[in-house]
Amino acid sequence: MSISLRRMNSSAVGVRLTRLLVLLPLLLLAGAFAQAQAAGITLVQHVGKDAGTTTTSTLAFASANTAGNFIAVVIRGGLSSSQVFTITDSNGNTYKQAAQIGSSGSAVTSAIYYAENIKGGANTMTASMTVWTAQVPVPTPAASPFGCPNQATSACAVDPGIN
Repeated sequence: MSISLRRMNSSAVGVRLTRLLVLLPLLLLAGAFAQAQAAGITLVQHVGKDAGTTTTSTLAFASANTAGNFIAVVIRGGLSSSQVFTITDSNGNTYKQAAQIGSSGSAVTSAIYYAENIKGGANTMTASMTVWTAQVPVPTPAASPFGCPNQATSACAVDPGIN
């Protein structure tokens, strides 16, 4: 009985070892592929601004944008939970809205915009908003790295270098 038991264990170990040897290269390749993909995205530059109480503000990047990269903009405006934002830049890139959320409890609207495959060169962003309440000065644009920490009123413009 002990001889057949050893054969079964040896056979089972062999099957498991074979499976491991087949799966291990696949797992290593998958991990290398994931790392190669993640390594392609880098933050090239960011700028930030608290624009105070206005409905339009501009902000220039410190250095020229690289053609083909990606720009992300995060903006927050007050006095309404249904602001309409417009994002433009001096290079004529087209910005698409990725997300927008309004908070009626605090009368604030936040949104994320992006431009893909951008044109290169010096660039100045313009962020505007339409106030859907009384004609009162409103906090708007600014720019900083992904998320604008510690800014009550802000927008972010980011050139993360995605090719």
